[in-house]
Amino acid sequence: MGNVTADFVKDPQTFLKDKIVIVPEPANKDNTGPRDFWFSETGGLVSLKAGTPGDGAKVSAYWLSWASQDATSLVVGGDAGYFFTSQMTGCRFKVLSSDAKKPKVAHIAGDLSKGQRDKKEVALLATVDESVRVAGLGRRLSVSGAKAHEYTGQVDKGKDEDHGSAFVFGVKDSDGNWSFKAQIVKANLADQFKFNIARKNGFVPRIAELYEFK
Repeated sequence: MGNVTADFVKDPQTFLKDKIVIVPEPANKDNTGPRDFWFSETGGLVSLKAGTPGDGAKVSAYWLSWASQDATSLVVGGDAGYFFTSQMTGCRFKVLSSDAKKPKVAHIAGDLSKGQRDKKEVALLATVDESVRVAGLGRRLSVSGAKAHEYTGQVDKGKDEDHGSAFVFGVKDSDGNWSFKAQIVKANLADQFKFNIARKNGFVPRIAELYEFK
């Protein structure tokens, strides 16, 4: 494996303490499912890229794309060891089931109103067996819970550090059990051009404490 990808695989939690990950993969629901990914570091930022790099460094991961004005979901299992989803800059992510071997997860679009996001979540929860259904606010990352985790999404006004973006990932352990976490960065990663200008002007994005879905 290449150094950056190997560092992530060795210890994702340590890796994400000082490496900001961006996810430039375009939205496409047809690409949902197991795919190959690798990490590339340029200019102090790490990009998650789909496909195979020149040196063959890659990981197999489930991919869940976001969809504008909609919600997408996926059941992860034994076909890959990792899970990734589109960059979170206002969307909601929910682990819908407590089944550690085959959990169902959802990415609910941030360009829906809060009421619409709630309805989408309720509808998706109804597709999960009641015995493993995660009801209420459990195992969820949403801008409405920003006081607990600092994920604020894109704010209309304020300073660069008032925004909050997230890189959500999942890891399957040696027993086949899945866990999910999120790196939350106090910056607006939705607009890479403005973000890069802010960094050139001296803005240093802060990485918040890693958020665990539990």
